[in-house]
Amino acid sequence: MNTTPTPFKSALARCGRFLLFLLRGVLPWYVASHLLLTSGWLAKAASHLGGFMDIWGLPPEAAAAVAAGMGANLYAAAAVAAALGLSWKQLTVMGVMLGVAHSLPVEHAVLVELVGKARAAALTTTRIVVGAIAGWAVSICLG
Repeated sequence: MNTTPTPFKSALARCGRFLLFLLRGVLPWYVASHLLLTSGWLAKAASHLGGFMDIWGLPPEAAAAVAAGMGANLYAAAAVAAALGLSWKQLTVMGVMLGVAHSLPVEHAVLVELVGKARAAALTTTRIVVGAIAGWAVSICLG
């Protein structure tokens, strides 16, 4: 009997592992953000950020998605953003910002090993600033 997996079985197994990865990585963020949103806690926490998030045309609650993307990963940001019901323009602005500045703690740790602590701090700060400027420029372009 041939025990070599067929390409179909191998692909199916990889899809199953990826689905589990997404469920473990995204579902908790989505549930947590949905609970915070429906309980009113997210609005209370974000109420102080209204003027700041207006720079990018984002509602104050979007700060949670930006923080999740910068602090954790893009999957977390997507899960939080999904619970917020953002418009396509808001998602585009946030996507541009996070495309430049995402997973900062992990990537900063890698940079420290590659270029040293001081240069890593400068590069991480640059990513945050460039991401913010790029998001602002896109928000202006999209009106």
